[in-house]
Amino acid sequence: MSFFGETLVAIQSFEKSILFLSDKLKVVGAVALFGMAVLTCADVVGRVFKHPIFGSIELVSFMGVFAVAMALPVTQFSKGHIGVELFVDKLPRKGRLFFELCTEIVSLALFVIITWRMFFFSIKLRASGEVSMNLHLPEYAIVFVLACCCVVLCLVIVSSIIKILTKLINT
Repeated sequence: MSFFGETLVAIQSFEKSILFLSDKLKVVGAVALFGMAVLTCADVVGRVFKHPIFGSIELVSFMGVFAVAMALPVTQFSKGHIGVELFVDKLPRKGRLFFELCTEIVSLALFVIITWRMFFFSIKLRASGEVSMNLHLPEYAIVFVLACCCVVLCLVIVSSIIKILTKLINT
């Protein structure tokens, strides 16, 4: 097998692995979203009978973070984010690919910085012993999970950059 053939197989394997991981995160995010709905309904019913669920607001907030964070990689992979393409659609194919490449590179740079700072922030939260107000859950764990989801998002963006570069080379 040639160098390019082996490289193509490695890239496809990398992409499949990232898609697999993104799909699993999506399921966890969906469970968190479902949990938010169930907990909110249970809390509302409890409030009607003067027995609200203690800490429900914190738990719903944390599950909201999980739902959004877990959906980021698969949304990026499926190009589900909102984009304004009025100008880009008028460009030739190579121009669109180049614009998309630039956008992905800037996105990668941004999310690498965000990920790095989140890991750093979670370490600071752990060192300070910061916990949630009512349930005393460690907040660093939430930030750490969010940072890990951003790592997967960065890998999805890298995969997208590789695909775009391959298209640019082949056109």
